[in-house]
Amino acid sequence: MADETMTGGRGTCRGAGDFTLPGAQDHYPPDLQLEPVHLQADLRLDLPRRRLDATVTLRVRGNAAGARHLPLHAVDFAAVDARAADGAELSFTYDGASIVLLWSTPFSVGEEREVELRYHVIDPHTGLFFSTPDKVEPDAPTYAVTDHETQRARYWLACVDHPSVRPTVELRLRADASLTALANGALTGEQLHDDGTKTSTYRLDAPCPSYLTCFAVGDFARWDGGEHDGVPIAAFAPRPYTPADLERTFGRTRELLAHTTERLGRPFPYPKYYQFAARGIGGAMENISLVSWDDRFMLDEALASEEQLLVDVVNAHEMAHAWFGDHVVCRDYADVWLKEGWATYMESCWWERRHGQDAFAYNLWENAEAYFTESKERYSRPIVTRRFNSAWQMYDRHLYPGGGWRLHMLRCLLGDDVFWPAVTDYLERFGGRVVETDDFRRVLEAHSGRSLNRFFDQWLRSPGYPRLAVRFERDAERAIGTFHVEQSQAPDADEGRNGGSEGAHEAAQCFAFDLDLAWKLPGDGDDRWRIERVQVERAHEVFRFSMPQDPEQLRIDPDGRVLHELDFDPGSERLLHQLRDPRDIRGRIQAARGLVKTGKRAHIDAIAEAFENEPFWGVRRAFAKALGEAGSEEALEEIVRLLEHHNDPLSLSSLIRAAGEYRDPRVTTVVSMRLEAGMPPRATEAAYETLGAQRDQAPLTLLTEASAVRGWGGFAQAGALRGLAKTRREEALAPLLARLPRGTSDEHARPAAALALGALARTLDRRPREQAIEALVDALRDRSTRVRMAAAQALAEARAGDEAGATHAVESYAATVSAQERVDLERVLQRLRRGEDAAAKDAAKQVESLRDRLRKVEARVATLEAERLVEPKDAGAGAVERGA
Repeated sequence: MADETMTGGRGTCRGAGDFTLPGAQDHYPPDLQLEPVHLQADLRLDLPRRRLDATVTLRVRGNAAGARHLPLHAVDFAAVDARAADGAELSFTYDGASIVLLWSTPFSVGEEREVELRYHVIDPHTGLFFSTPDKVEPDAPTYAVTDHETQRARYWLACVDHPSVRPTVELRLRADASLTALANGALTGEQLHDDGTKTSTYRLDAPCPSYLTCFAVGDFARWDGGEHDGVPIAAFAPRPYTPADLERTFGRTRELLAHTTERLGRPFPYPKYYQFAARGIGGAMENISLVSWDDRFMLDEALASEEQLLVDVVNAHEMAHAWFGDHVVCRDYADVWLKEGWATYMESCWWERRHGQDAFAYNLWENAEAYFTESKERYSRPIVTRRFNSAWQMYDRHLYPGGGWRLHMLRCLLGDDVFWPAVTDYLERFGGRVVETDDFRRVLEAHSGRSLNRFFDQWLRSPGYPRLAVRFERDAERAIGTFHVEQSQAPDADEGRNGGSEGAHEAAQCFAFDLDLAWKLPGDGDDRWRIERVQVERAHEVFRFSMPQDPEQLRIDPDGRVLHELDFDPGSERLLHQLRDPRDIRGRIQAARGLVKTGKRAHIDAIAEAFENEPFWGVRRAFAKALGEAGSEEALEEIVRLLEHHNDPLSLSSLIRAAGEYRDPRVTTVVSMRLEAGMPPRATEAAYETLGAQRDQAPLTLLTEASAVRGWGGFAQAGALRGLAKTRREEALAPLLARLPRGTSDEHARPAAALALGALARTLDRRPREQAIEALVDALRDRSTRVRMAAAQALAEARAGDEAGATHAVESYAATVSAQERVDLERVLQRLRRGEDAAAKDAAKQVESLRDRLRKVEARVATLEAERLVEPKDAGAGAVERGA
C-alpha cells in the first residue's frame, strides 16, 4: 500500500505520543488446524440500494487430526446462514463479529470439505464502498469498489482476515449489464440475464489473502496500455474521467513493468496488470492483478506538471508489491516491512533507473528526513515488532522509508553483485509462500557468506538510529586532521536497545557500522576525493589522517550509505564550497542548512544564488525550505525576489510555502500577483495558504471566493479553506461552515473544511467557537469516512473538551468504526480529555484570578474609604500633603 503522506506524515487522526496505546499486546499468526484453501463468492450488487447479497463457498482443508471448528471474520452481516455443501453435519454461531463453524465429525489430515455461507450487507461501514448520484450530489460517479488493508475485508466477505490464510479465489459479480466488472485474476466468462444484469466471473489460481482480494463494478472509462511479456495492461476510472486522463496518469506502467521484472530477475507472477481509480480508496493498494488508487492521483495537464513524478513512484511502489507482499507474503504483521520496505525501496530504484543518481540520492534523503521526523516528534520503535493495538499502526514512516533505508544499507553493505542475485533467489525460493524476516536474512547470508544477525538485531529489531555529532580539527604543524565522532540515540531508543538492564555494555546502546570520511584538498580535481572507511562502534570515536593541507571540503558519509542524523559544522568557507559543488546534491542540501543558521547576509545571498543556478528540482525545494526557516529580513527579500519569476512547477509550491513563513505586505503582493497570472493546482493551493497566514493583511474576499470554487482534485479549494483558517478572523467562519456539508465542495476538499474549522475555533470568541464545534460534532455523522475522521481530529485540535458534547460524540462514533480506525480515535479522545482537564484547570485559574482581583479591589476600596474619612475639609496650610 502506498500513501502520498508516507514521506510527509500519514493518518488523519494520528498524533504525538507512544507507538502503542494502553492495552497493546503481542500479536501472532493464527493457528491453521482448519484452513480455507479455495473461496468462491457469488456476489449480487444493487448499487442504488448500496446492498450486496453473497453466497460464499469455502473449501476447507484439515491440517491437524481432530479439528472441528473454524472461526470466520464477518462484521455486521444480515440473514446469516451456513450449511455443509457436501452433506456433512454442520452447526454455526454468529455474534455480529464472527461466524464459528462446527462440524460434528472431526477432520482427518489433508481432508477437504466445503461449506456454503449466505448473507447480505447494506452500505457497510468500511471495506466496500458505494457511490451513486443522488439529490445532494447529482454528478456523483457510479461504482462499488473494495479496499481492505489491513483487516477490513471482514465487513463484506466471510473469511479468515489474516495474511497467512491464502485461498485461491473465484469471484462471480452480478450487477447491471451496463457496468464494467473487474476482479482479481483472469476473466473466464460473462453471462447476460433476462433482468438486465450480467455476471462476470474472474478466477485467480494463485493464493490470495483476504486483504488483497478485490473487485470494482462501475461506469468506468478504460485505457489499454498494451502488454509486457504477454501480461495485458489496462486502467479504469469512473466517468467523467476519460481514456486520455487514464493514459496521462498510468502511461508509464509498461515501462515500469519492464524495469521491475528486469531489476528483480523474475517474471510478473499474475495473468494481468489492471489498475482502477475511485474516490475513497486509501492511497493506493496492491490487490493481486487489480491495483486500486484514490482518484486524487488522477492527472489533468496542469497537475501532471507538478505530480507526474509522484504518480510514477506510487505506480512503482504498488507494482513492486506483486512480488513483495502478493507473491511472497508476510506471515504476520510483525514482518510487514518485508513488503512495504521493499516497495518503498523499489520506488528509489525507479528514480535511480529513470531519473539518475541525483534523483536517487534525493529520494533517499527525503525518505530519511520523513523517518527522522516521526522518530523525533512522535515515537521510536523497532521496525520488526509484534506489539501493537491494531495492525494498521504498523503502517507508519518507520515501516515505509525506515524499512526502505534498511534495504539500501544492506545493498551498500553487500554490493550489487551479491545483493540483487540474492533478492532474485529469495523471490524464487519463497514465491507462493509466507515468509518471516529471518527467511530473508538467511538468503542474504547464503549468498554473501556473512553473518548478518548483528545488523538485523540492531537495525530491525531495536529502535532508533545513530545520531552523529562530528567535530574536525587539523594540526597544521603535524599535518594531521582529526575527526571526533560521537554517537547517541534518543532516550527511548537507548532504553529499547539495552533492555533497561543496569549493567548494559556501552556497545549495546550503540550501532556498529562502517562510515566514510571524505575530504578534498586545495588543488585536487573536481572528482578527486580522499575517502577513508572507518568502523564506528562506540559512543565516542577518534580518527586521525595525514592532511598536508587544510581541506577545502569535508564530508561525512558522502555517498549516503548509512542511515544517520548528522550534526557537523565544517566552517562557513567549506560550506560555501560545498553549496556550489555540482556533483553532490546531499552535500548541497547540508550546506544550505548549515549556512542559513549563521543568519549572515552573504550566506543568504549565496543560497538564493544557488537556488537560481540549481539544476535539480529537489535541491531547489530544500533551498526554499532553508530560506523559509531563516526567519530574517534578508531571506524574505530573496524569497520575494525569486517568487517574481520562478516558474519550475516541481519547486514553485515549496518557494511559496517558504514565503508563508513570513507575515509581510510584500508576501501578499507577490503571491497575489502569481495567482492572478495563473499557476498549477498545488502551487495555487500553497498560495492560498500563504495568503491566509498573513492574518489581518490576508485578502479575505479572495480566499472566500476561492473556497467556493471546485477544481481538479480539490487541491486549490482545500488550500483556500486552510487559508481562511490561517487568517484567525471571525469573518472566516461563515465560508468554512458553508463549505463543510456534502454537496457544497469537492469531496476531496471537505475534510480540509473540517480541519480548518478546528484550527479556526481555537482563536474564536465563545459564541462563534460554539458554532464551529457544533458543526464538527454534526459532521461525525457525515456519509464520508474522511470527513468524519477529519471532524474528530478537528475537535481535538480545537481543544473542544466536552463543549457541545464533543467528547461524548467522538466516543459514540468510535464505537461504530473498525479496529484500525478506533486506535486513531482513541488518540483523539486522549487529546479531547486532556482538553477537558486543561479547560477545568483554566477555569479554576480564572476563578482564583478573579478572587484575587476582587480581594485587591476590596482592599483598595477600604483604603479609599479610610482616606476619605480622615481627609480634612479644608486643604489649606494645615493640610497633610499626599503623593510625590
